[in-house]
Amino acid sequence: MRMKPILAMLLGAALLPISACSGYDIPEEVPAPAQSDASNPFEEAQDDASLMAMLSHEAANPPLSDSGEREPFPYDGGEFRLDYRFSVSGDLESVGFLLFLDGKPQPYRIDGQSSDYAFCHTFDAAEDQDIAFLFEPVAGHGGDTLNLTIVSITNPDFQPDMESTSSYGWYHNALSASVEMRFNADPPSSATTAPNPVEALSSCSAHEEKVTSRYLENDLAQAGWPDITMDTLDDGIYYTLTLDGDTVFDNLPLTEPVAVRFTLCGTPGARYNISFFLDHQPIAMNGEASSAVELSKGGVAVVEGVIDPSLLGKLSTFYCVAVPADNAGTPFFKTNSILLFQEA
Repeated sequence: MRMKPILAMLLGAALLPISACSGYDIPEEVPAPAQSDASNPFEEAQDDASLMAMLSHEAANPPLSDSGEREPFPYDGGEFRLDYRFSVSGDLESVGFLLFLDGKPQPYRIDGQSSDYAFCHTFDAAEDQDIAFLFEPVAGHGGDTLNLTIVSITNPDFQPDMESTSSYGWYHNALSASVEMRFNADPPSSATTAPNPVEALSSCSAHEEKVTSRYLENDLAQAGWPDITMDTLDDGIYYTLTLDGDTVFDNLPLTEPVAVRFTLCGTPGARYNISFFLDHQPIAMNGEASSAVELSKGGVAVVEGVIDPSLLGKLSTFYCVAVPADNAGTPFFKTNSILLFQEA
């Protein structure tokens, strides 16, 4: 549905990444004000929400200095292990996790399970759990200190059936936490067990354009960022996502190839990796799982491509994430999940 006046910013985009424990409340049902009616629509909506669940997650037993300050996790080669825990209270069926190293999608497996490397693993949210992520790093060299971002996705297996409901609503909330990894050795030169990104895009490119008045006053406002000017642009980071030139909030019927365009602008020098996801798996862009961008003053980073419906199933979940490549306090973003469906 195009230009539907619903709450465009998901909870994960409203919260900043933090390095220790991340948690959020999941509302049962939230009113949907127009973007222009609220300076912070999530906060206004949450005031009237009936909370049904709370989720938090964090690294278990992080290394600490003698003074009690958090230190980077040491990486000494081979497969890295990160002990992790999550806690759920209330009505939530499942939780999935995505990992990003230096902003790049990081496949992993779960210790104690006969699971292969995958970009997303799903867990029953009926009880708190201690888990361990195991992976061969997709980035880094000896001497580097890189940011590892852990992103939770609520109810990742949910998908509208287009009969009883056509909208995702508050499903697929995302919340990020981050830790640092200090590389004392190089990772393996190749990870033969790692899955390949999904093939669904063509004509992929990443480039920079100049900020225009139309972009500030129209494109950003449509995406839920009103009242941004050239003078205030450097005070934060802002994004847009369009399909065939339109802002789409929940679903889109596919009858022919669709042009996807994601833009990111704001704080000069901020480094991000941009990834498109299909059913919680990254989509290949010129053979890579993400595109690296660095924001500049007066510039807009653009990542775009064309979705080929012939490579999709009848129902597909699509979204985009922008993941900070460092731990400089810049926010993580996930767009609304959009249902791409092909009518019979």
